Order: sequence, then C-alpha cells, then structure tokens
Amino acid sequence: MRKRNLWRIAVLPLALTACAQSYQRHQAHIMGPFDTITILLGYAQSERDFNRYAGIVFARLETLHRMYDIFNSYDGLNNLHTINANAGIAPVKVDQEIIDMLLTAQEAYRITGGMTNAAMGSVLRIWHEHRMRGAADPASASVPSLPVLREAAARTAMRDVVIDKEMRTVFLRERGMSLDVGSIAKGFAAELALRAGREAGLRTALLSAGGHVVALGAPPGREHWNVAVQNPEAGAEGTPGAVDVLAMTNASVSISGAYQRFYIVDGENLGHIIDPNTLMPARLHKQVAVVHPQSWMADALSTALFILPLNEGMALAAATGAEAFWIDMEGNEFITPGYARFSSVFE
Repeated sequence: MRKRNLWRIAVLPLALTACAQSYQRHQAHIMGPFDTITILLGYAQSERDFNRYAGIVFARLETLHRMYDIFNSYDGLNNLHTINANAGIAPVKVDQEIIDMLLTAQEAYRITGGMTNAAMGSVLRIWHEHRMRGAADPASASVPSLPVLREAAARTAMRDVVIDKEMRTVFLRERGMSLDVGSIAKGFAAELALRAGREAGLRTALLSAGGHVVALGAPPGREHWNVAVQNPEAGAEGTPGAVDVLAMTNASVSISGAYQRFYIVDGENLGHIIDPNTLMPARLHKQVAVVHPQSWMADALSTALFILPLNEGMALAAATGAEAFWIDMEGNEFITPGYARFSSVFE
C-alpha cells in the first residue's frame, strides 16, 4: 500500500529498435470529439500513410460523437438528442451504431448491477446544470435538493429504454426520460474508431481520449506500449511525474475520478460521477483505473468501480476479467491480484 496520488494518463515516448527502422513513429491529435483532446500515436512506413490512418480514425470518432451527442442536434441525423426529445412521444429510427452502443449500455447496466446506467440522464442533467452554474458563479453554487433528484430518478429505469433491433428504433417510454452515455460512449467509440484504422492498414497504435487509452498491437520490435499514469502534482518540486507505467497491448485502460469535472459548494468538491443509490456524487475513491481487453468494458467498469465500495468493486473486477487500481480518499492504494502484470510499480 502506497501513499501517492495518480490522476491522468499520459503516453511515454518510445524509441525504434534497429530491426524496425523501416517504420517511423508519428503522432496526430484532434480537439472536439467527446469534448476532449484525442491523440493518436502509431507507426507507419511513411508520414503519408499515418496521416491517412489518422484521418480515418478521427473522422470515425467525429461521426460517432455526433451520434452519441445528447446536447446538440445535427441536420439529417437522428442522434441521442433526438431520442431524448421524443421521450414518451414516439420511437426514433437511428443508425446501427446507436443501436449497438445502447445494447452494449444495457449489458453494462446488467453487469454492474445498475451502477453504470445510461438511462440516468434526467438526474445527471440536474447535476450538470448545477455544476455549470456553480463554475460560472462560484458564490451562488448550490446542491440540488433530494426531492427534485428523487423525482427525476423515477424516470431512470433501463427497462423503459425500448430498442427494436429489426426496425432500428429507440423509444423512451416515459416523458422526461433522458439518455446520458458518458460512462460508456467514449470507450465504445474509441474501439470502433481504432478498428476502422486497423481495417485500413494501421497495425500498431495508441489512441488516447481524455482518461481513456486503447492500445493496438505493440511498437515494432517491442512487446507492448508503455502507458504512464501521471501524478497530478507533476511539476511541483520533488514530485515525480508518473506513479506507474502500464505495459499495454491489445487492451484498454480507463480512469475515473472527480478531479477534472467538479464544482465547489461550501468548500466541498462535488464531482460529476453520481451514485445511483444516493443520487449524490460518489465519494469513496479519489480515482480508479481499470484495464480490460474491451474498450467499452474498461470505460463502464471504471465508473462502476469508482462508485462501489472497494470489496464490491474487487468482486466485480474479478467477475468481468478486469484489473484495477484504486486510490481512496486518504491516498491509500489498492490493486486487483492481476494488475501487477501490467504495472512497473507493483510488479
């Protein structure tokens, strides 16, 4: 058990080996999809090849972002915003990528016992509005009232999300229902985007979108990518820049924490991850990192494990084949038994 904090994922620079000199390391980034900076690292035989791969990956991400956007509508596209606007009114015909993502969200709900719930939009919208107001005017920051939250929570049943796979429609049975897929959409989209790059010829890459990283293959001449877990205090005198380095290949790591999207009420930091049982921000952990072969699963589990008590999170990780690293509110660190095989710190 160590007493350090870790918060964000960064990528360590890598060097080519002599046997892989025909491939060069390239990097590209884009700002916009899923409201974060997305970085693609990869190896290709020419810059032209890599730029083509990056264009395919980023275009796929942008398309999926528009589909899964709950805040904006787009001409000629029925997206999640459209579905929410038609709650209790009529089914909405959508693209297959929305059907697939929502079916996966239903599976995530089942696996996590409701801790990851894409139908919690009505509750999360209330918290989002309070957080935005509190960030804009800290002096007037406030906490939503429990009666208001409970009334909204009455419209968060996943069984009321009706998906017709044959007709390719989605219908929210109750007026006032709302989808919010922040706990799964980025992981789901990252996997699809990297798959598109692979189908175009990309063989080894690392895609980093906010606190979510997907590793495809490994750099030439090496067995894995190195993914550093940064210390949030990096830059301060005597503070190490990274607290762990994960050895990753054909796997994903997702981090959940309350250190980026939060606001302050009466001196208390209130994060954006809401416990569906209390309807209040989860406060058991500072941060959780989850490693899993499936990108969407890592994303969904990182939210669930951030909410759950440690023993329940350990059991869920074991049941789903995930490895995880927790930091509790006192700075104590805990890992699943298999996490050490990825780690340079716990090995």
